[in-house]
Amino acid sequence: MDQGKAARGVPPIFVILPDAQEVRGRLHARRQVKDGWLYQVGILVWQNGTYGLAEPAEQRVWVSPAHARPVPGVSYEHVPTHRLSGTDTPSQERPPAWTLQYLPHRPGHPGATLLHVIGCTPSDRTLTREEALAALRQPRAAACIECDAARSLPAEQRQADQNRQTQQQRDDESRQDTNPSETPP
Repeated sequence: MDQGKAARGVPPIFVILPDAQEVRGRLHARRQVKDGWLYQVGILVWQNGTYGLAEPAEQRVWVSPAHARPVPGVSYEHVPTHRLSGTDTPSQERPPAWTLQYLPHRPGHPGATLLHVIGCTPSDRTLTREEALAALRQPRAAACIECDAARSLPAEQRQADQNRQTQQQRDDESRQDTNPSETPP
């Protein structure tokens, strides 16, 4: 199945789905992490298109080697490969960057925003940690559970929430100090 001009030159790979089905996809990139490798694979799926008609779209996700298998006889030497340098350690790894995916409004489903770690979905703009946290606080926003976005921000989110609560407490105490006759709500 031809996945279009963008797929030309991107080698095929077998992708093992959560229900153990095996489908043919494309290998877009691979990156070394401290515990091994991750592979960015894309599979062609249906999505709602114009006027509610189904149209093909590629869904990309980073998977472990347990969820991808090479196609016999296919060369992967030209796949973009990002290796850890010999001096990289977990504390020296670059901090993650994030991107936003805007999910359009459709009848019966309000629009939403999905936060991804860079590389999970294509995007022309990256976000800093502060921008990612701010985006995640917006209504109908969530972190992608397929990439590291869901795991890369929770500690930061909790810290930001604690800082916000601490600041609120300080503000409340400050108001009480300036107007001692008032009782707090």
